[in-house]
Parts: sequence; structure tokens; C-alpha cells
Amino acid sequence: MHLDIPAGTAVRFEPGELREVQLVQFGGTGDIHGFSGLTNGNLHDPACKRAALERARAQHFKGA
Repeated sequence: MHLDIPAGTAVRFEPGELREVQLVQFGGTGDIHGFSGLTNGNLHDPACKRAALERARAQHFKGA
């Protein structure tokens, strides 16, 4: 899922500020690459999801 905002725009999150945002699913085949090297594969593959969460924990991503 990702923020539902137009391409080329951003939402700023200040420390301690609560903000409600809309999320939408990624379209297409589900092949996602990047995100700090966490998600390099298909979103529909359970093994890819497990590996991404393991990498997030290893890199101390909060909430992983």
C-alpha cells in the first residue's frame, strides 16, 4: 500500500504530529523494487514478504 497522493507531490510528517492519510494498493503485476532495498520482488509472494520483513528488522525499521 502507498499514500494516495498525485505523482510528484509529498505529505510532510512532523515528529509527534498525528495525520490521517488515505492508502491505496499498488497496481500492475505486483513486482516492487526499492524501498531502501527491502522489497525486491512480487507483493503476492509470501516468501518475498517474509524476506522484506526480516530485512526491515535487521535494519531496525520501527514497527517491523
